Amino acid sequence: MAWLPNLPIKIKLIAMMMITSSATTLLMVLAIAVNEAVTEHGTLEKELETLAQVIGSRSTGALTFNDSRTATENLGALQAKDNIVYAAIFQQDGTLFADYKPAPHSSEIQKTDPPKLNNALRQFFTNIFSGTTQISKDILLEGERIGEILIISSLDTFYTSLANYLGWVAVIGVICFGISLLVASRLHHLISNPILNLHEVTNTISDKNDYALRIKENRKDELGMLIISFNHMLEQIQIRDQELARYSNQLETEVADRTHELFEAKQRRIYWLENMARFLKHELKNATVGIKTSLELMERRLQDHTLDVYLIRAGKSLEFMNALLGSVSNASNLEASIYKELLAPLDFSLLVDTQLEEYRSIYPDYILQEQLEMDVHISGNSIRLKQMLDKLISNAFEHSKENTIILVSVLKNDTHVELSVANEGAKLPEDKDRIFDLFVSLRDDEYQKSDSLGLGLYLVKLIAESHGGWVKAEDLQDKNGAVFTVTLPLNYTNVS
Repeated sequence: MAWLPNLPIKIKLIAMMMITSSATTLLMVLAIAVNEAVTEHGTLEKELETLAQVIGSRSTGALTFNDSRTATENLGALQAKDNIVYAAIFQQDGTLFADYKPAPHSSEIQKTDPPKLNNALRQFFTNIFSGTTQISKDILLEGERIGEILIISSLDTFYTSLANYLGWVAVIGVICFGISLLVASRLHHLISNPILNLHEVTNTISDKNDYALRIKENRKDELGMLIISFNHMLEQIQIRDQELARYSNQLETEVADRTHELFEAKQRRIYWLENMARFLKHELKNATVGIKTSLELMERRLQDHTLDVYLIRAGKSLEFMNALLGSVSNASNLEASIYKELLAPLDFSLLVDTQLEEYRSIYPDYILQEQLEMDVHISGNSIRLKQMLDKLISNAFEHSKENTIILVSVLKNDTHVELSVANEGAKLPEDKDRIFDLFVSLRDDEYQKSDSLGLGLYLVKLIAESHGGWVKAEDLQDKNGAVFTVTLPLNYTNVS
C-alpha cells in the first residue's frame, strides 16, 4: 500500500467513495440473497409439509387395513409436482408400505431423520449443496401413530428462481456501481479542484516569484477559509515585497549618490593634494635655494664663529623644509596612484618573515619576536605591503623602550588575516583615530627618537584601505605601549 499516498487526490477521493459504496452494496446484496434463499427454502418446506399432511391423512385407512395399493394411489397424486423426486409411506415399525418414484435415480434416496432445531441452519446449507430437501411427517389415527410419510423434493426450481433473482440483483448492483462512479467522478471536484488550484498557484509563485496571483473561490467551508487565508498571506507578502523594493531602490539611489559624492570628494582631495604639493614644491624650492645660497655666502665671508649657532639652526630648518617638501610630495603621489595599482596573489606570512630577517640585520639593538601563522595567501601589492610593514616597524622602534620586545604576529581566520605590531613605550592618545591623519603626530615625546612628520601611519592607513582592509590602534594591556593591527581580506579584487 506504499503507492496509495502517491496517487493524485482526485483518484484517492473517487477510490474512497467507490470502495465505501461498493462495500455497502455488496453487503446489502449478500444479505438480500441469503434472506431470499432462506425464504424460498422455507416456502418449499411448508408446501411439502402441507402435501405430507394431506396425503398422510388420506392414507390412514390404507395403513389400518393394510391396503398398499390405495396408499400408492395416494402418493401418485404427487405427479402434479415436478419437483417431487421421491415419496414413501412407512408402517409403524419402519417397514416400507408404499412409495412413489418418478425418476430413475430416486430409488437410491434413503429415508433420513428430520432435522432438529439446533442444527436446522446446518441442515439448510446441507440441503442447498446436496440439491434436495425432505419432509417427514407422522400419520396419526385418533392421536396414535400408525405410520410415517416421507417426501423428498428437488431444489432445481429453487435454484432457478434464486439464480434469476441474483441475476437481477447483480444487474442492479452494476447499475448502482456505475451511478456511484458517475456521482463520485462529479462530486470529487468539490474537494480536489480547490486543492489543485492551490497547488498550481503555489507552483507558479515558486517559479515566477509573482505574489500578485490570487485564487478565486467563493466557498464558505473549511477549504474556502483556507483559500481566503492563503490569499491574505499572498497580499501581505506582496505588500512587503513592494516596500522592500521601494526601500531597496531608495537605498541604491542613496548609495549611488553617496558613492558619487565620495568619489568626487576623493578626486577633489587628490587634486588639492597634487596642487598643494606642486605649489609647496615650487615655493619652498625657491625659498630654500635662496636660503641655501645666502648661508653659503655668509659662511664664506664671515669668520666670526659666533654665527655658527645661527648657521647650524638655519641649516636644520632648511633640512626640515626639504623633508616636509618630500613628505608632501610622497603623500600626494601615493594617494593619487595607490588605488590604480593591481593586486596579485602572494604569501603574506612569507613576506613578513623575510622582512623581519632584514629588520634584525638593520636594527641589531632591538629585540624582534614573531608569531606567524604560515601559508597565509592574500591578493596584494608586495611593494606596498613591505612599505606598510616598514612604517609599522619604524613606528614601533621610534616609540619603544630600550631592551623591550617588539612582537610581530600574523593570524588568520576564515575570511581575514591580521598583522599586529606591539611595543612597550609611549602611550597612545585618547583620540586614537587622529594619529592616522596626514601630518598628525600625537604620541608622547618621552620615547620618541627622531622628528616625526606624521606621514608613516597615514601611509599605513592608505595601503590597508587600498587592499580592502583597515587599521586600528589599541593600548597595550597591563603595560604602557601600543598595538597596531592591520586587517586584510583573504580574497580581494581592487577596482581602479
